[in-house]
Amino acid sequence: MIRFIVAFLTFYSATAFAILEVTILKKAEDAFPIVISPFLVKGDAKQGELIANIMRDNFNRSGEFSASSADYIITSQVDFDKWQAKKAEAIVIGKLEQVSKKIFNVEIELLDVYSRKTLYAKKFAVHNSGIRRITHYLSDQIYFALLGEKGSFDTRLAYVTVANKGQGKREYRLEISDSDAQNPQTILRAASPILSPVWSPDQNKIAYVSFKNGQSEVFIQYPFVRRKTQKLPYFDGIASAPAWHPNGESIVLTLSKDGNKDIYSYHLKDEKLTRLTSDVSIDTEASYSADGERIVFTSNRSGQVQVYIKHLKTGKINRATFVGSYNAKAVFSPDGKSLALVHRVDKDYRIALLDIATKDLMVMTQNKLDESPFFSPNGSMIIFATNKDDSGVLSVVSILGHETFELVSKAGEVREPNWSHYSK
Repeated sequence: MIRFIVAFLTFYSATAFAILEVTILKKAEDAFPIVISPFLVKGDAKQGELIANIMRDNFNRSGEFSASSADYIITSQVDFDKWQAKKAEAIVIGKLEQVSKKIFNVEIELLDVYSRKTLYAKKFAVHNSGIRRITHYLSDQIYFALLGEKGSFDTRLAYVTVANKGQGKREYRLEISDSDAQNPQTILRAASPILSPVWSPDQNKIAYVSFKNGQSEVFIQYPFVRRKTQKLPYFDGIASAPAWHPNGESIVLTLSKDGNKDIYSYHLKDEKLTRLTSDVSIDTEASYSADGERIVFTSNRSGQVQVYIKHLKTGKINRATFVGSYNAKAVFSPDGKSLALVHRVDKDYRIALLDIATKDLMVMTQNKLDESPFFSPNGSMIIFATNKDDSGVLSVVSILGHETFELVSKAGEVREPNWSHYSK
């Protein structure tokens, strides 16, 4: 466990802040070829260009698509033979009309190149401030129309940034952004460390760990409403690693209130604390399955740092990882069939995917210091923290094993990513 803590703390060497940049690293060779045409625009041409660019970046970032732009505006008179020859399988065309200073009418159509049929079409009015959000929504609709699965574009990220303020002082920021790392917003600044931000199921709250009172405590932040930050009761000792129950009514966390680190559930309304593990070893880093029937957690009860699953109805605890001497920080996939976790290979810490039923473990990354994996809401990608050129960055890997993008702050550290659930 000591090595784990050391590796964890090394993430917090920072210099300054910068806007996150998205860099495509690799696309799957068998990615779905789709063309995003420039929009036909009446009025502010910048907004039409913005929609097409966001949509194209969304698809490329997913690792599932190879999205390109046409060199001209494609209208309803589509030359399907031409696009078949170019190996395109789908085309997105659109129109944008500015009807007032801040209101736009938008039309969008998804066309199948080979059947020559419309797979999705939508007309709507949107305020200028909602262009980005509606584009992510439309990207999800197109994703579903083509793959039959939900997309994860209309969701949000939460993460921690750390800046060196000079004279040995640092500023910690809790940030949120769109799923493409754009539209970043700082919702909390602190002189003491902020750790482990995690979205509530309704996407309206973020639980996190703060040291502002001189010890680790769990707080709940409300990023979208003017409401006072909520602090969970002080339980004596260490409080860390919060995670929400799928119903949003309780939080699972690690406490050392009885002298040993164990896992507890705290019901927010009833203020009831329930102990979930009791062992002489360290139990920590718990999170729920999507159905709320299991928790996964890290423990050294076997003499090594390994991952365990507890079935809450029966109380039975089973060891989940058997490959390697160090496995930690596991989270369930949305379908509950897999775990994303940190797996040590020699001296390196990498992200791995574990099939719970078969115990097959697949190493997904090739970096030296990867941490904090978390699934996208549709389970197709894993976001994680890593270290590159002595700087902290966030990366995403598709379940197929294709690294797709990095979220990089040019002059600072970006850590502890968490991906929101779908909006209710």
